Amino acid sequence: MSPFPCGRSVDELVAHLADRDDDPALARHVTGCADCEAELADLERRWDAVRETAVVAVPTPPGLVIRVLAAVRGIRPRLGAPPVEFVQDGDRVRVAERAVLAVCRQLAVEAAAELDLHVRGTAVEDGQLQVLVAARYPDPAIAAADELRSKVARQLLAHLGDAAPVVHVHLIDIAP
Repeated sequence: MSPFPCGRSVDELVAHLADRDDDPALARHVTGCADCEAELADLERRWDAVRETAVVAVPTPPGLVIRVLAAVRGIRPRLGAPPVEFVQDGDRVRVAERAVLAVCRQLAVEAAAELDLHVRGTAVEDGQLQVLVAARYPDPAIAAADELRSKVARQLLAHLGDAAPVVHVHLIDIAP
């Protein structure tokens, strides 16, 4: 922001107010400068609302940690998860959950790209595939998410048969 006639800026005053600036010279300056004193008084009045909000404890929404981990890791198998079993050519095949999740994620990413959705994360929870997606505004996000769920479910059924997990698609973000 443009500096005051004294050379100080609003950014410096905000930093001072937020206790991020322990500059004693600035503290002394503010008490003797009419421009800075007036601006600081106005900022102080507005900053009180910020301070009040900062002390209010905000509970973590249910499932947020799981969704964040899924988004960060992309592929998040459960620790110690048993392998997924399915029948292929008359024999039972055992595949690690991580491999199944990688296939699920790849299928979801490919199908999502066709629908102009972006996969933010995948996870298998209680034998169900959770796919977290972001949509573009103003595209019909809910319809696209439903279409994605149907496509991925059909493809997984074709690949895994009875071992195909139930698919849930969660719309977690709308991007411009």
